[in-house]
Amino acid sequence: MGSLVTALQKIQSQFGYLKREALEQYSEQTGVPLYRLHSVASFFPHFQLTPPKPVTLKICRDMACHMAGSGKMLRDLKDSLGNGVGMIHVEGVSCLGRCDRAPAACVSITGSEHDYFYLKRSAAELKQIAQDWLRGEARAADYDIDQPFSPAPITVDPYAGKSPEYAGVMRALQIRDEALVRAANLLSEKFDWPQDNIARFRNGALQTKFEGALPEQVEEALRCWHTEDDWAKGPELAGWSEILLNELKNADLRGLGGAGIPATQKWRDVRDAVRTAVRRRDDTRAFIVVNGDESEPGTFKDRELLLRTPHLVLEGVILAALVTGATEGFIFIRHEYPEQIEACRKEIERAEELGVCGPNALRLGRPFPVSVFVSPGGYICGEQSALIEAMSDRRGEPRNLPPKLETNGLDDRPTLVSNVETFAWIPYICMNRGGVYAAQGVNEWKGRRLFSVSGDVKRPGVYELPMGLTLRELIYGEQFCQGIVADRKLKGFAPSGPSGGFLPAKLTTTAGLPRDHTNNKSWQALVRRRGLDPNATELDILDLELELNLFRALSPTQALGAGLIVYAEGRDIAEEAVNSLEFFRNESCGKCVPCRLGAQKMVSLGENLLDGKINRARWSNELLPLVAEMGRAIELASICGLGRSVPVPLRTAINYFNDDVSKYLKQ
Repeated sequence: MGSLVTALQKIQSQFGYLKREALEQYSEQTGVPLYRLHSVASFFPHFQLTPPKPVTLKICRDMACHMAGSGKMLRDLKDSLGNGVGMIHVEGVSCLGRCDRAPAACVSITGSEHDYFYLKRSAAELKQIAQDWLRGEARAADYDIDQPFSPAPITVDPYAGKSPEYAGVMRALQIRDEALVRAANLLSEKFDWPQDNIARFRNGALQTKFEGALPEQVEEALRCWHTEDDWAKGPELAGWSEILLNELKNADLRGLGGAGIPATQKWRDVRDAVRTAVRRRDDTRAFIVVNGDESEPGTFKDRELLLRTPHLVLEGVILAALVTGATEGFIFIRHEYPEQIEACRKEIERAEELGVCGPNALRLGRPFPVSVFVSPGGYICGEQSALIEAMSDRRGEPRNLPPKLETNGLDDRPTLVSNVETFAWIPYICMNRGGVYAAQGVNEWKGRRLFSVSGDVKRPGVYELPMGLTLRELIYGEQFCQGIVADRKLKGFAPSGPSGGFLPAKLTTTAGLPRDHTNNKSWQALVRRRGLDPNATELDILDLELELNLFRALSPTQALGAGLIVYAEGRDIAEEAVNSLEFFRNESCGKCVPCRLGAQKMVSLGENLLDGKINRARWSNELLPLVAEMGRAIELASICGLGRSVPVPLRTAINYFNDDVSKYLKQ
């Protein structure tokens, strides 16, 4: 799995693009048809099918970088560097994951294995950097590890700067081994087993794949152990993993990539699928996959976790494997994160030396190899089934579900896919107990979470917050963002990159608050906690507590992701909405016709609006109904969340920032 993508990456690294002769040679050697190589290569933006210019300058064009003037910068650099004529190619690219250091840019040098990133540079600086590279003068890049990290307290790392010794894994192994001792004693005392059969049982109990000439009673006992059947039932025996699952349940740990699904649900589903395979004497392979394809504009918290605490992510993967019975792990990381890729690979090597993972994981008592899979690019790979398709040497297009990945994922085997941060919290919970994690929330909410904040704040960055902290405390708190630039007022807020649209500073009964909101239980609880008027007809968005369930109940877009973008008074939300539409258009995989055509249609409509080509009468009588109808069609017919998000930026701009929209309409 992933061999084709990896081979394409090696070819491009060698030649600077996918040279036809090299593709033909690979096709002849492997028997993979040339058309299939082109099918995969043409899908992912990282792959080049034609020789590039010696130097390529890439400018991020999305959200925070757009706010920082990257659009004009891109146009000016194309003009000044003679794009299409000279030896330097300038192009706009989707989010580079450095939204807190906008505008972000990178330089690709033909023949160089890695890109070089430059942050918060002016157009003049970037022009000089590109010209220096063209002359063969290397320019020092801006490395993520050298940038300031969060000034607020960080709880997620229980090792607090000490050498990580995988204490969470050690606790899990102790629980498992104690259960195994009880099982061995039971077999010896109750069933009068000889010691050689008990030794065979203990060896086979550490992995779901047991082969060879085993006595029938040992083989049957192993099946009972791996399926928690018959004599092996209960947390004292084969159900020992319930002890750890209950910790996750007590912690109320949910998927922190945006969906908010309880972590225990996926873990149990994969564990049960493995048990079913054992009962059927089927293939018992299963996989743990970390979704590190952090490509949503405004989101960059995983960048810091992968770089500064890769041991937490890896330990979370190993713990998930122990609970579910998975046989191999992968950390899927976007190719724009070279430092993070290297950090994770080094940590895997260290963990292998400690014996907690690898083909000879002595501490685990069974093999559990873990590797880094480098994404060939594309926002769509953040959708978990598209990610699995990319890892399977196919175009990264979302699957039609069911079946779900927990039963039929990578290589059609049970697969647990979760966000980087979800895995990173597992060691803390395992070492300190779920109740301790849950108690760290505020305002009656549970746990902690990392947020990426960018846009018009004085101190953008990654912040770990207690769940339930208010938006006001995050934006204006001295240990957090310290207020809005130039002390301007808050105009709008994007709660989940472009996917969550734009919310106004105040939600009202006519613009944003849910129907009959005063009878909403979440409203009543918020009113009680914040001391608000229970019959109020508006809500200051700064009083919203940063918790997914609350946003689902009271926010009109029902979204709260990890990427928060702040807009000050003076920002044009209509322009920002069209920029977000362009992102979805650029990143649509094209599988769904409504998404592919609808996104382009909405961009065209938005461009005509900003260009002043639409009059008020046509907008009101023809185009507004069209936008609503087209949005519904895209949402209903799209396979994945990207398609369902396409209409949201324009819809929220129209609903909550109508002054910004209407100023572009002709009389």
